[in-house]
Amino acid sequence: MKIKVLDLSKEYNGKEVLYIDELNFKEGYVYALMGLNGSGKTTLLQCVSGIEAFTRGTVLYDDISSSEFVTKDISVMLQSPYLFNSSVIENIIMGLKFRKLSEEIIQERIKHYLTFFNIEDLLNKNTRELSGGEQAKVALLRTAVLETKVTFLDEPTASMDIESTLIAEKLIRTMAEGKRSVILVTHDLMQVERVADFVIFLDKGSIIEQGEKSVVLKFPEHKLLRQILKRGD
Repeated sequence: MKIKVLDLSKEYNGKEVLYIDELNFKEGYVYALMGLNGSGKTTLLQCVSGIEAFTRGTVLYDDISSSEFVTKDISVMLQSPYLFNSSVIENIIMGLKFRKLSEEIIQERIKHYLTFFNIEDLLNKNTRELSGGEQAKVALLRTAVLETKVTFLDEPTASMDIESTLIAEKLIRTMAEGKRSVILVTHDLMQVERVADFVIFLDKGSIIEQGEKSVVLKFPEHKLLRQILKRGD
């Protein structure tokens, strides 16, 4: 699914906190949304994914201007994901059941995606008993099994240890196979190096630099980004 953002503005209490002139998301890429705290990364993700209403502007999903018609093609993992008060396995497959997929497909996806994280001993546990890192794994698996055309992830590995983070990044890369895409909010430069194809850097609610990862991270043009990357003053 191709997504086009045009003249997008979001206001809180009459103050504009996000303004995007134009932004395009192509198929088959991992996009990293970066920026300092309060730069608008999460707000942009929520507006484009349809979670948050924007004040004005247009978001086109394959030229359709309403996210309601493409809900089945979009999945979202928020920074503080809500897990239902039930077992781990029920949380993971809940979205598949809601979409009325066959039991055969559900079992195939469980078998495939459980190979990423070693959580077999947790499957029958209630999610309230899990650590923060374990909850993040469950939330990421619950999102991944849906195999949507576009996946939005907001700091999905923030509470994971290094080993789990590296495994999660392999999983994230699989979410962008074929024509599927991932839009990822992250503060981790090393993570961007490992998983992203395209970088979008925001400051004060606007994009100050964007482009292929190899260009933006090696040859940043904006002064702020150069300072952050320590590649110049």
